[in-house]
Amino acid sequence: MASVHLEISKKVNEKVKAIETYKKMDQQREAIIDKLVADYQAGKPIDLAPLNQWTQKMNEFAVKNQLPTRKIVTIEMFESFMN
Repeated sequence: MASVHLEISKKVNEKVKAIETYKKMDQQREAIIDKLVADYQAGKPIDLAPLNQWTQKMNEFAVKNQLPTRKIVTIEMFESFMN
């Protein structure tokens, strides 16, 4: 019976670690978005590739760990958000 509890504990710890990693990845994604917003407001050209590359990496991690995915952002979505 102890081995069952150890296995459950191991799985819970793995999930907690995955959630912590996911939160850090989401914070990095938000930082990329903040920079895009600042660039847009400053009249600089917007390149969504870094955001979407990070989002894809994050989504791969999310799927592997059964966590929510994030949307790939189009320029239309971004401009709609800004307006």
